[in-house]
This record gives sequence, structure tokens and C-alpha cells, in this order.
Amino acid sequence: MANSSVRYVASGDTQEFAVTFPFISRTHVTATVDGSSATFTWNNDSLITITSPADITADQVVLIKRTTSQATRLVDYVDGSNLSETDLDTDSKQAFYMAQESLDELTVINDAAAGTTSGDILVASGTDFVNKTMSGDATISSTGALTIANTSVETAMLAADAVTGAKIGDDELDSEHYAAGSIDAEHIATGAVETAKIAADAVTGAKISLFDDSYAATDTHILVADGTDFDNVAVSGDITISNAGVVAIATGAIENADISGSAAIDAAKIYNGTISNTEFGCLNGIGSNIQTQIDGIVAGAVSTVNDNDFRIRDNGDSSKQIAFEASGITTENTRTLTVPDASTTIVGTDATQTLTNKTIDDDNNVISNLVVTALKDGTDGELITWGADGVATTVGAGSAGQYLKSQGADSVPVFAAVASGDIVDDTSPQLGADLDVQGYGVTSSSSIMHPTLTSTGKALVMGF
Repeated sequence: MANSSVRYVASGDTQEFAVTFPFISRTHVTATVDGSSATFTWNNDSLITITSPADITADQVVLIKRTTSQATRLVDYVDGSNLSETDLDTDSKQAFYMAQESLDELTVINDAAAGTTSGDILVASGTDFVNKTMSGDATISSTGALTIANTSVETAMLAADAVTGAKIGDDELDSEHYAAGSIDAEHIATGAVETAKIAADAVTGAKISLFDDSYAATDTHILVADGTDFDNVAVSGDITISNAGVVAIATGAIENADISGSAAIDAAKIYNGTISNTEFGCLNGIGSNIQTQIDGIVAGAVSTVNDNDFRIRDNGDSSKQIAFEASGITTENTRTLTVPDASTTIVGTDATQTLTNKTIDDDNNVISNLVVTALKDGTDGELITWGADGVATTVGAGSAGQYLKSQGADSVPVFAAVASGDIVDDTSPQLGADLDVQGYGVTSSSSIMHPTLTSTGKALVMGF
């Protein structure tokens, strides 16, 4: 039993084979299938899968063999270094495995069947080599001289045209030794062969110098000259031909280079025929990708585009699109949307948005349902009013106890303090009810007093 290889006769239903011997490195293991090198992958250290050939068939011989490195030592000892068990094992395994491999090579020779008989040779039996005497059509001497046995050479063994005239004795052949049809033109007198002497269909391609000797009327084959003669070959490549002479172009065989520049192929022959010649003509002059050109349009005069044909889409997400709808415009009218000179956001009639930096003309716009809390925050105590210019402004907050004092139509009202001391501003003050002086008197700084108070027809007499 070999120590460095394992041999299998394949069953045809697996590509996996066991590695039954140890090794130092996976690189030391090779495999062959029927003597040809095979490639494989490792499942683990005891199992491989052959990947090429990919279809090992039954009865093919699979040989997995170890060949340990013989040219290079795997361990190099250096003075002063530490010797590890791994290094010692590797070094000894290299020598041990090489010895096993050498013995395995010798074991292919069957010692019991080997001998020293003169002229014997070693012949493989499928398992090992055994000592055999050469016999049959040839024998061999101990010096290696090979001798073909008399009468062992038969006609089938001779190569065509192998026997020359030098091998035939003079005048040794007579008409009895001529095979039918064996006399060539050189040995036929000029004019000796007439049409009547030739049997119907007797002349084959091999008898015609323009035809190759292998000429045959193989079904659907044609005769093609190779510079020497015509040979019988099958039509292949871009076309096939039937025995009726019908030529068929293979699918996909016609390439751009095969089509003439003046072929003028009709549009009905392109794709499914739905695009007309006129429509193809519209492509004339286009020098680059149409979609790229469309995507690159940034400005230009566009006459009319249907609103359902026009979309603006997001460059990052093409599913986000803007569509225009013109159905709400009165017939025979064109409405113009003017873009302000600023980057902005479109305001929607029913969208919740916050407007900034906008001036709303109250003459043409109505703000409804505006509550006090919707007003901009102001200063505590201030009042809203309008100035002489009609522009809204505020009345500054007054102090506690002050009253709101009008300053006339051209001035903004103000908060003012209540006057202290005498009432001098009103030249004819009146009371709206009885005056209760609560024990105090009524005095006058000018000593001018009205002697009577007329209100109810009674008189008050005052003395001084």
C-alpha cells in the first residue's frame, strides 16, 4: 500500500475524493485524472473537490499524490537559535516523507514478478510493473534491438505509398499480381483507356487531381479549393446550405460591418416596424445622446407644449415632479406668471405657510377673521393711532393716573397728567349734580363772589 498517494477508479457521480496520507503543506499535494493534471479545492485536510475536469466519468482513474519539496529544505538551523518541536518535526517529516515517496516509486515494480531473463521487459499491469517476454509481431534482444517477425507485416500496417519501387524486385510482378484498378496512368499506354473501358460511376474524387483523395459526396457539403485541390467540407459560420442549394443566414450573423452604406434599409425592417422612415429621418444630424441633449436644455424658444406632456423633476429623485395645469384659464387667454428677482418659495392658496417681507394693499385685499392675538407684539400700554400723514403709529404708554388728551386733527393724542389747583381752563364750568363741600367753605382769590346761585329758584346768601 502506498504511503504518499491514493488511487481511485471514479464512479462518475462525485467530484470529492479523500486524501488518505499526511503532508506538510497542501502545496505538496497534486491530482491527476487519467494521467492529466487536475485542479481542485480543499474541503479540509482530508478531502478535496476536483474542479477541473468538472465532469469526471465512471472508470476514469483519479490519482492523488504527495511530492514533498526535494530542492529546498523547509527548516534551516542557525547557530544560537532555539529548537522547537515544530521545527524538528517539520525537518524530520521532510526527510521521512521523501523516503516514503521514493519507496512508493519503487513499489510500482512487482519484485516477485521481476526477473533477469534476457530480452524481457517490464510491462504495467494497471497496479505495478511485471517482467514479460516480448512476443507477437516483434521481439527484443538484451541490447534493445527490436526485430519484426517474418510475415507479421500486413497490408493494413503499411502506410499509404510506403512501398516504393526500390523494395520490389525487377520483373517480379506480372498481371496476376496486379490488383484490380492498381495500374496508374504512367503504366497505361497513351489512348489505351477509352470511355467504354470505364464503368459507370467508377471514377471517384481520388482519381481526379483537382479533388482531394478524401473527396466524398457528404450530404450538404460543398467543394472548396485549398490552393492545391478541392476538398469536401461542411458549410459553417454565418450561413448553412441544404442539399437543394437553399442557403440560410444564421440568426445574429449579420453585423454592422456586413451592411453596405448604400443599403437604404427600410424602417419597417427595424425593431417591430412601428417607427416610419420619416420619423427616422428626424434623427438626421443628431450627434449625441438625445436624452442627454434634452436634459442639458437650459434656455431656448419653445413654441407650445401641452401641460400633460411637460414635467420638471428633481435631479436627485425623479419621482418628485412639478406639473402645470392650464384648464382654469378662460378660453382665448394667455396668463403670464412673473418670477420675482429673488430666490423664493411659491405661495399656495390652501397651503399653511408663513409670509415674510410682504406688503398687503388693504385697498385691493381683505384680511378676514383676524383676531387681536394675530397682531404683532407691541409695547405694554401703547395705543394704535394714525399720524397727520395717515400712517399708522402708536401712542406712547402714559403714567398711572394720566388721561388721554387729544391734540387736534393734525397731531397724535398723548397721555397727560390731570391739572392740580384751580379750575381755570373752563370759563363756564357746570356741575352735573349737587356740590357737597363736606364742611369746607367756598373761597375766592379775587373776592368776587356771585351773591346768588340760581338753579332751583332759591338763593344762597353768603356773607363775609
